[in-house]
Amino acid sequence: MAAPEVDQGELERLSSALRLAESALEEALEAAENLGNFDRRFDVPRAIGGAQRLVQNANEAVDAARQT
Repeated sequence: MAAPEVDQGELERLSSALRLAESALEEALEAAENLGNFDRRFDVPRAIGGAQRLVQNANEAVDAARQT
């Protein structure tokens, strides 16, 4: 059974949005690290790192879809 066709325009749109997210998260991480431990409830830099990993996973999915 053939895999469903992926809309290349939407795939590029997603890729572009993920690049913006990566950039924003890099800025957020730098700012959070500069602020230090400002919130006792959460490890903000660690949370941002988790978000960066999720964006990386999404980028891998986009790359895989491009190769099909």
